[in-house]
Amino acid sequence: MATQHSRDIPLKSYRLFQIADLLREKERTVRDLVLSLYPSISPDTREWRAAKRAIQRDLNELAVLEPEFRATQTRVPRYSIATHRHSLHPTEALTLHAAARAIYHRSGGEAQHQRDALAKLTSWLPDHLRPVMERGFADLGRKRTGGREAQNLEKAAAAWLGAHPLAFEYQKPGGRGAWRPNVVEPYLIELHPQNLELYLIGREITFHQDVRTFKLSRMRGLQVRTGETYTIPDTFDPREFLESALGIVGTQGRGSIPIHLRFRKDAAYRILEGGYSHLLKVQTLLDGRVEAVIHAAPDTSGLPREVLAWIYSFGPRVEVLSPPEIRAHWLGELREAVASATVDVAVREEDRA
Repeated sequence: MATQHSRDIPLKSYRLFQIADLLREKERTVRDLVLSLYPSISPDTREWRAAKRAIQRDLNELAVLEPEFRATQTRVPRYSIATHRHSLHPTEALTLHAAARAIYHRSGGEAQHQRDALAKLTSWLPDHLRPVMERGFADLGRKRTGGREAQNLEKAAAAWLGAHPLAFEYQKPGGRGAWRPNVVEPYLIELHPQNLELYLIGREITFHQDVRTFKLSRMRGLQVRTGETYTIPDTFDPREFLESALGIVGTQGRGSIPIHLRFRKDAAYRILEGGYSHLLKVQTLLDGRVEAVIHAAPDTSGLPREVLAWIYSFGPRVEVLSPPEIRAHWLGELREAVASATVDVAVREEDRA
């Protein structure tokens, strides 16, 4: 009668595929393969020895079937299968590396799925880089806990990949702090290019009946409506939607606002370094200052808040020249900040007195 462990051993063809996948990830010994494929078998038992013999036979077959099969001539042989990573263009390898680092920076809490994705991505990198990457990901799942984004990601991904509407409550920034119910048909899950936070872009079907952007960490009570499905229309084009976005806020059918800016000489280098793509049209003045026009997407309040936050990051090194309503808003924010700082200084001086 077959034992429980022998019943657990997969069919030979399936096991060959498993071994090939493991050997494409990195070099492994026969012992490594037994530990990976049969974690429930105790070492140095009869079943362990039977598994080793079966895997050794599989390796002999892979040596014939797989042209890129490799075996070291060491006392304990190590086996591997070379992959396309050896023929990657350097820019392709760097792109995979950047994708892996983005996953790492957004992972928190239980991260097994992210860990599996990283293993697949890094398996394409050259052998001398993979140990560095593995050490860099060693704290995956421990470095960030408790955030809503990590909790919400699995359900948002399930809704998106399964073409199911996603129901949730959302706390809109700058509002009254109320949680509002939403049901969204996800079109895209997008990484913010500046802060690497995740956003869901999709058609909100309970109230707006329009495409909206939602930050994953501002959602709660997510429910995937598995009994319903939807179709992403051919008219939705991520490039067009995000055309006037400095970050993640698309035009959402509202067009864009051209904002005329003037940067001081000590900030000009940051603008001339580039990185703003088609959004920024730049002209260098004779005195070293830089003038630029940026086309900004307004949010539902009518203000281009993403671009305004970027403008504020330059402090006194930039001036908003037009349009008048944006210049007035910019000046009002600066005056309010100065007034608040003045009050704070006065309070501290009074306390010291």
